[in-house]
Amino acid sequence: MSDEPVELVDELPDDVPDATAGNGSVDVTADLSVGRSVIVEVARLAALEVPDVLRVARRGPPWRAALAGPPIVVRVRAEGVVVRLRIIARPGADLAATGRKVREAVGRAVERMLGLHVQEVSVLIDGVGV
Repeated sequence: MSDEPVELVDELPDDVPDATAGNGSVDVTADLSVGRSVIVEVARLAALEVPDVLRVARRGPPWRAALAGPPIVVRVRAEGVVVRLRIIARPGADLAATGRKVREAVGRAVERMLGLHVQEVSVLIDGVGV
């Protein structure tokens, strides 16, 4: 997974007066570059805010998790951002509700904090407990 920045361009509508009239010192177009690792971190923190999430991780020994890849994968497409994450749930948690809450929390956080359109959030509950 590369850490290429994602370009976001936010332009003002045509009916807003041109702030550059005169001296040209004010830019009315705001550019924002967001690294893929930032999207991953926002997704991780949003998932951890759900009470029944113990960890954002793959289950199993660390060597197997290292070979299998990261627990969060982000793909940026023209249609929007696709986030896939694996979590470990707390024992006794309602797994269906936990997955739904994580999906909603991650989608809201990425859209609200980064201004990116979220096309899909997939949650795999990879384990329970410890």
